[in-house]
Amino acid sequence: MKKAKGRNAAGTGSIRKKTVVRNGKTYSYWEGRYTDGFDPGTGKQCQKSVTGKTQKEVALKLRKITAEIDNGTYQAPNKITVGEWFDVWATDYLNNVKPLTVEKYTCVIKNHIKPKLAAVRLEAVTTTVLQHFYNELGRAHGDKPALSAKTIKDIHGVIHKALQQAVEIGYIRTNPSSSCKLPKVVKPDIKPMDSELITVFLQEIKGHRFEVLYIVALFMGIRRGEICGLKWDCVDFERGTVCIRRQLQKIP
Repeated sequence: MKKAKGRNAAGTGSIRKKTVVRNGKTYSYWEGRYTDGFDPGTGKQCQKSVTGKTQKEVALKLRKITAEIDNGTYQAPNKITVGEWFDVWATDYLNNVKPLTVEKYTCVIKNHIKPKLAAVRLEAVTTTVLQHFYNELGRAHGDKPALSAKTIKDIHGVIHKALQQAVEIGYIRTNPSSSCKLPKVVKPDIKPMDSELITVFLQEIKGHRFEVLYIVALFMGIRRGEICGLKWDCVDFERGTVCIRRQLQKIP
């Protein structure tokens, strides 16, 4: 059997200086090319490249990549951006999530994540990038107030879930959001109405069409959606109990 000639082993690479002309100006940079295995269909080499300002910089990048190829930890770069990946995640990976939660995640992506991170390549997202992003959300910018610690935590939750899915399918190696430090959420003190204020409240709502609902909310402490989801089968008049089985949600 003859051995194929001219085929470099996976992981080997070469470096060369390149020059380009843009807008009448000449720019130089270094490019390193390496073999990322072979195409199983054609048998041809899969060539990838890295670039840098100096030969040393490119050489270091090549050594790192070839070492990863040799020990089996190499992960091929991809060009998908944060915006593109979060669109895919929201569309294809939230099928088992409640509709209201999907709506909440979608709003977070649209209003907070995409405006700042959409164009960043997914593999370029680091813990430092995300930490700066969270820190900026917690600062006021002109007329735009700072976000609360609870809101930032919710945004982080969406980012962490989406990036973890990217890890599981091999788009990135680790989840950079895992090491971020979030602002501490301070729960506000609850100030329940005293007996005097309760008496005044009951007098004020007397005869109101939602009087019964207000009384239920006052003495049971259940949420508005849960109150609106109550039906007669939830009420046991003999035992004097109300069972919360469902809640009313507005899904656009």
